[in-house]
Amino acid sequence: MESNYLFKSIIPIQVRFSDVDMLGHVSNTVYQNYYDAGKLHYFDEVLPEMDFINIGVVGASIKIDYLKPIFMKTRILVETHVTHIGTKSIAMEHLLVEENTNEVLSTCFVVLVCYDIKGQKSIPVPENWKKAIVLYDKEVILKTQLS
Repeated sequence: MESNYLFKSIIPIQVRFSDVDMLGHVSNTVYQNYYDAGKLHYFDEVLPEMDFINIGVVGASIKIDYLKPIFMKTRILVETHVTHIGTKSIAMEHLLVEENTNEVLSTCFVVLVCYDIKGQKSIPVPENWKKAIVLYDKEVILKTQLS
């Protein structure tokens, strides 16, 4: 999953005392919170009009790989980009990176479904979202519906 792509959406994460388990490293249950912060940061940068009141995204699939432990004093960054846009879905790749060494500590691949929150149903990814994402993440693959 790890790519050579240059991630533009990067946010620092502060490891909190409550994130650390009895073994002295960040609990695997906390990683998703870090990735969610990266996802929200990405959408704030690229799709500021996404309000999560009328239209938003919901998680359909999440795969996390834990490559190296993260400790209390580790300075980490979440790097995020979109890899694919489907008819109703957006696929994202995230990395947790050690800030000082650039070492990848964890990877995450997420599939999100565009969602009409009030109507409680999936909907096609809006065209203006596709355009904004492609403009920001130039290597996005657009998947078109087969005829």
